[in-house]
Amino acid sequence: MRCMETFGQALRRLRQQAGLSQAELSRATKWSQSQISRAESGNSIPDETTTRLLDTVLQAGGLLLTLQQHDRRGVLMPPERAERAPDLVLPIDEPWSVSDVARRLHRTDVGPQTLEQLRGTVENLCCEYPWRDPATLRGEAKVWLEYTAKLLDSRVTFREHRELLVAAGWLTLLIGCLEYDMGLKRPAEISRNAAFQLGRETGHGEIIAWSHELSAWFALTQDRLRSVPSYARAGQQAAPHASVAVQLAAQAAKAHARMGDHDQVQKMLDEGFRLLDKHDRPSRPENHFVIDPTKWDFYAMDCYRLVGEHKKAAEHAHEVIHLAQRPDGTERSPMRALEARLTLAIIALREGDLEAAQSWTEDALSTDRRSVMSLALLTGEMVSELRQRHDKDPAAAALLDHLLTARRALPPA
Repeated sequence: MRCMETFGQALRRLRQQAGLSQAELSRATKWSQSQISRAESGNSIPDETTTRLLDTVLQAGGLLLTLQQHDRRGVLMPPERAERAPDLVLPIDEPWSVSDVARRLHRTDVGPQTLEQLRGTVENLCCEYPWRDPATLRGEAKVWLEYTAKLLDSRVTFREHRELLVAAGWLTLLIGCLEYDMGLKRPAEISRNAAFQLGRETGHGEIIAWSHELSAWFALTQDRLRSVPSYARAGQQAAPHASVAVQLAAQAAKAHARMGDHDQVQKMLDEGFRLLDKHDRPSRPENHFVIDPTKWDFYAMDCYRLVGEHKKAAEHAHEVIHLAQRPDGTERSPMRALEARLTLAIIALREGDLEAAQSWTEDALSTDRRSVMSLALLTGEMVSELRQRHDKDPAAAALLDHLLTARRALPPA
């Protein structure tokens, strides 16, 4: 016997000497090719019956059986199996075998540096959500999701396996948001559900909560208003101490506003503000999956517009536009600014100022980064306002035509 040879090394050497492929040895021994591959890699040891057959087919003269019995001493066994097979229990005079098993359990092809790079990349992608082209960002996120899946197929520790699933969960949430922005309702729901499953598998409350937040958003923009508070409650129960609870309260407030329940609107806004006050300002507030104080103006603006409190809605809308501006004049949050401008346009329509409504609308619709579903909802509000309040006004015809043209240009949802 070669004293330094393991069972797996001997199996590979003997198979190659016999001129057999793993598939051919598999057919000869009725042992699967994947099991042979794992055994040759040192990740599996067959039982005694299979080993005797391997030994016979490869004409090993008992070598494989001897190595199998030797190597299996390093395999930890459940107590009930140890009672039935005491000869295979780890010998107390070979303590180095325990450390060898521990070393193999911690063997990995990934490592902390790879995980750190992946975490940083995922966060960067989530921070780019507010302003990047959704189709381009979606494609990049899918590439990183594929990369994460490949890492999961390699040799990883239990901790690394969970961290990779968590990264996949955030990427899948991001992809779902982008798909919904593009009007891809069915793919967005598939991505949302995949994120929910990953959150549940890893026990990650925030990922679960954000998957419910997506459900609330989808329902809000599809006129399924009564289901929104239920999604909000489910998300808050999944992660009651995370900042996503603030956004869930805001979604519930917006649903109550659209249903005309003014008391519940103020109640949910107060609840959201109370929750917001519990959280410190995040280090990277541009991350779509964190909530910071500047986002609250955006939520409040929408609610106050819907319940007809024009002064408050306008104040928040102007603040949203101001906060969206970078020092160089570009916008860090163009989608929020777009909705703020349409809010001001709607208020102008209600107050009879068609010129201001036209100006705010043109500014809003010149923005490239947009959410198709949200834009359809707001332009629909404007069309209704024009037809109800300014149906006989010839000056409103140009604005109505502009809005209808913009709606027709939206991708079909």
